[in-house]
Amino acid sequence: MGSLGGLDVAYGSNLQIVKTNVLCLAIASTGVSSTTAPKHILNAYKEGLKGSTIEPDFLYLYEITDTDGSGYVEATADSLFDNDPANTGTATQTALENHGVLRDIRHTPLKTNSAFGVGLAANGAEGEPHTLHSYANISGNLALESVLSVAAIGFADDATDSTATTPGVFADANAADPNVGDTTAGLFAQQTQGLAMKAVYDDAFAATGGNLNAVTAAKATGSNKGPYTMDLSLALLQLESGSGIATGAAAGTIDAYDADTTLGTMSTNLASDIGMISVTSIAKVC
Repeated sequence: MGSLGGLDVAYGSNLQIVKTNVLCLAIASTGVSSTTAPKHILNAYKEGLKGSTIEPDFLYLYEITDTDGSGYVEATADSLFDNDPANTGTATQTALENHGVLRDIRHTPLKTNSAFGVGLAANGAEGEPHTLHSYANISGNLALESVLSVAAIGFADDATDSTATTPGVFADANAADPNVGDTTAGLFAQQTQGLAMKAVYDDAFAATGGNLNAVTAAKATGSNKGPYTMDLSLALLQLESGSGIATGAAAGTIDAYDADTTLGTMSTNLASDIGMISVTSIAKVC
């Protein structure tokens, strides 16, 4: 027998415990136009937090109070996520992420380079949702088996007031859904798992392209495998409503960041604009 984080599994098991950390940065008013600034932000936080429990894997930019609204002008999103692998001059694939810069919180890979979109999916203008890849058009090498935990924290400017960082995102008073109230607090592992289960079911029982018939093309090509991504939109809603992410960064501030911008400068600029979602899950190596 082998050991998986203290859990006994058969020798040679293809299961892994995976931690996924997503920095979430709210943008206000207008979209980010720089294609390099998001990468500089992610790199600065990765270097500053390297080896810690909050070293980020991904950075997600979104419109404040709109968890699936794009934080980019459309041309920038096209430049970041649309690819031309055949070098024909025309993009034919839309990536789920670009070196850790995440396209959409609803399609979060478990790790960088672990999930891939096939074909084009239109990018939204600032404040508008991106078009998602269909379930069958995402493949990968890590498939979600179970969500063990979801946690989150809102980042403050620690250089001036470290006590302002908010760890109580999932406290009862911060329940995001007013129709359900306190019963939603702390349930986001189950809700994230439930969204993954729904995606698999919807694909299997789709009226077209599903697996209701025993020998459909969908079943033969294995499109019912996975899921290779997680939908963290509900966790982001809770993070924003309960952590003090309330203002949103000015796009001009983000556009000005370059390789020389320090983490200290970013921390000061982005107080009340940025936080992190951390997911621990069991994944199957595909």
